[in-house]
Amino acid sequence: MERYKAYSTHLKELYGEKVYKLPVNLPVTCPNRMDGDGCTFCGGVGTGFEAMNSEVSVSEQLNATKGKITKRYKAKKFIAYFQNYTNTFLPVDKFEKYLVEAAQTEDIVGISVSTRPDCITKEYLDCLKKISEEYQVKISMEYGLQTVNYKTLNKIDRGHTLAEYLDAVLMTAPYGFEICTHIILNLPGDD
Repeated sequence: MERYKAYSTHLKELYGEKVYKLPVNLPVTCPNRMDGDGCTFCGGVGTGFEAMNSEVSVSEQLNATKGKITKRYKAKKFIAYFQNYTNTFLPVDKFEKYLVEAAQTEDIVGISVSTRPDCITKEYLDCLKKISEEYQVKISMEYGLQTVNYKTLNKIDRGHTLAEYLDAVLMTAPYGFEICTHIILNLPGDD
């Protein structure tokens, strides 16, 4: 019995073939940067250092990266990965336009949204559900918890609590979206 199932294996079982995530960079920041320097582990350009400039349209970003991956791996199915910063730190109507653009891009079978657990509301989840149903794409929510240790959350200037993460997961569960939790293992003080 496997002790760990790779996400790539899960996607292959779900879609019948290998699926690749394509990073999308939106013109957005993080509320934690508004009050200071942000989390101690986050770089100057966020976590999406490999992403294209946020001034490039979503479809152009997806098609450029898709072209490279298709050429190299003969890939046919992709997930639009809204990875960098806090993607739900946009007004919901702007967020929806970006989602629609991604969902309308050829060969996109899913949308993955990375965000902070303290930056999700039912309004965003309703928007994602609507996109999922209208465009027949699967939705995955990726919440950046990083650690369950309150002291460490404070030490890395995370700016949210474990309770807010739990609230986000409980709010998301009824929508039927996949939920992914970002954890940084072995942070100093995480005994």
